[in-house]
Amino acid sequence: MRFQSLRGFRDFYPEEMAARRKVLDKIFKEVQKYGFREIDAPSVESLELYRIKSGEEILTQTFSFADRGNREVTLIPELTPTVARMVVEREKSLKRPIKWFSMPKMWRYEEPQAGRLREFYQLNVDIFGVPGPEADAEVLAVGIGLMLKLGLEGNFIFKVSDRRLMHGVLDDMGIENKGAVFAAIDKRYKVSEPEFKDMLLSAGLDDLKVGRLLAILDSRGPLAESLQRLKGLVSLENKATLEGFESLERLADLMAMYRMEQYCELDPSVIRGLAYYTGTVFECYDTKGELRAIFGGGRYDNIIELFGGEPMPAVGFGMGDAVLEILMRRAGVWPEEKIATDYFVLTTSPKFMETAIFLAQALRDRGYIVETDLLSRSFSNQMRYANSIGAKHVLILGEKEMAEGKVSIKDMETGGQETIEVIKFLESSSQ
Repeated sequence: MRFQSLRGFRDFYPEEMAARRKVLDKIFKEVQKYGFREIDAPSVESLELYRIKSGEEILTQTFSFADRGNREVTLIPELTPTVARMVVEREKSLKRPIKWFSMPKMWRYEEPQAGRLREFYQLNVDIFGVPGPEADAEVLAVGIGLMLKLGLEGNFIFKVSDRRLMHGVLDDMGIENKGAVFAAIDKRYKVSEPEFKDMLLSAGLDDLKVGRLLAILDSRGPLAESLQRLKGLVSLENKATLEGFESLERLADLMAMYRMEQYCELDPSVIRGLAYYTGTVFECYDTKGELRAIFGGGRYDNIIELFGGEPMPAVGFGMGDAVLEILMRRAGVWPEEKIATDYFVLTTSPKFMETAIFLAQALRDRGYIVETDLLSRSFSNQMRYANSIGAKHVLILGEKEMAEGKVSIKDMETGGQETIEVIKFLESSSQ
């Protein structure tokens, strides 16, 4: 019987892992430049952790089950609740600001499609303990810096808003069922314009309010410029609206200081689906419009308190690996990695195995990647194997070489070959 991987799950073969490792190394180095420290966490959590604040949509997507102790647990669908739990457990001893990142596996039972899988890796970047836009700007700068470092200039734009802005607008309109309106706004780009208007009408808005809301939502464009245009459409006498507006103005100034303002635009339609966002929200979009939102994040100032800790502001983002790979492949910047092998040690007789292992270990101690023949193959089959793994050099241990205490070195690129004393070879191979 033959088996295949489950739908929405992936296998990674050596060449694929080599390419992924190169991308991940770039990601980790870029995040660490800003002083973020790496963490890790369990793959299984109590389901109750997600009932508290993740929202119903996440709960319907969990790989959840009752364990042998009859406790309701789940494979983690996102990391923010877990990170909040970790902060609460050591909140007295952790120095502020807390700047953490991680890239664990996660699981969501949803329909697999381009960039969306049931098992995936997600980069999480979080700052705890900073209440103002300064932390929002740094998190945005990390996200933008990552996209640039990965060679994606011109392929992305960050759409930014503030949930307080829309809360205030809906308050001024006298809308009580804000949740339904937020849900409709979050789906705006996933449905047609008539369908979107019908959703707003069903949420309790009349035609006049729908028109006013659409005018506000359409105030999109360069961050600083669009904020000035939006100023004439909203009432800044509303406390929530004013707080959101002033925070976005400060954020625009900060992004200019980072010299990254050209990668950000205002879009009041950005709400973010998860229930715990409280202020700044943002999503990174594909400029060609072929993919859904690449990743997103925002401010969630209440989450530590919700999990039993002292009030502590927080902001961060999560970036999945699947959609990022699609974007990089489309842009022609996904690495095509060949696994490098520096030396293959070829033996013409099993009696030379001890010498082969000695040489291989000596080279490995010097930092080289080395393989030896484990199958007692013929000379020609060993050469074919060395060629198949991309070995740069083949060390040939034959009867003549061993009798003279020498080794023949074949350069697999040029085809050149030389014979040298083993001792001199080891001296010359020191890195």
